[in-house]
Amino acid sequence: MADGVALTANEKVSIGPSASFIWRRLHSLSGLLPVGLFLCYHIYENMSALNGAEAYNESVNKVNSLLPRPYFYGVEIALILAPLLFHSLYGLYIASTGRSNTSSYPYSTNWAYWAQRISGYVAFVYILVHVGVLRFAVTLMGHHLAPYHGPGPGGLDLVTYDDVAAHLGNPQLISARTWAAGDQIFALYLVGTLLTIWHFTNGLNGFAWTWGIAVGRVAQKRVRIFAWVLFALMAVGTLNILFKMRFG
Repeated sequence: MADGVALTANEKVSIGPSASFIWRRLHSLSGLLPVGLFLCYHIYENMSALNGAEAYNESVNKVNSLLPRPYFYGVEIALILAPLLFHSLYGLYIASTGRSNTSSYPYSTNWAYWAQRISGYVAFVYILVHVGVLRFAVTLMGHHLAPYHGPGPGGLDLVTYDDVAAHLGNPQLISARTWAAGDQIFALYLVGTLLTIWHFTNGLNGFAWTWGIAVGRVAQKRVRIFAWVLFALMAVGTLNILFKMRFG
């Protein structure tokens, strides 16, 4: 060869990024678009619960009526469920194969990496319960958790404010305490929602670094400050919703 370096038959020339590099980039991107943005919108949408049951039910019905049902389900699967499933499963793979080094290098970034993995596990369990009960069991299969007299004129048979409140163990609305409705669900939501929000906002640091948006220390510090502010805003909003529906 011209440079005087000979390759043996067992050596390979690496051309372009590896498959792992591409998958990790896609995983990082999916955490922001569309999963992270949907999380922000979902919390904003649920803020209608602070205005009472009628406002919440009207908001849910309005969102679910934007498109004919088959198209709505198609968009939901393509833009929300599929990216969420990919991000969750590949995230579990990364967490199970990665190694934390907090004992050797006890820096804040290493602890954040470790906490990111733990929060991911908790978020996965919480989302399974949340989607499984409220989206599939209640909305799609019609197994309402609170007394239900059918949709209003022109409305759809969807999850209601009373369903969510009963799901969280509201004693005035819960018809029967089961694994899907009670104090244990409220405890899961308190922990699960906060760790899910933290998983998203803390992940902004990795996203900004991975995609070259914030490489220097000053830029990374700004991203961390923004992430903490966003976490505080989303956490306060979520806690207000949970306590309103559980005790209101």
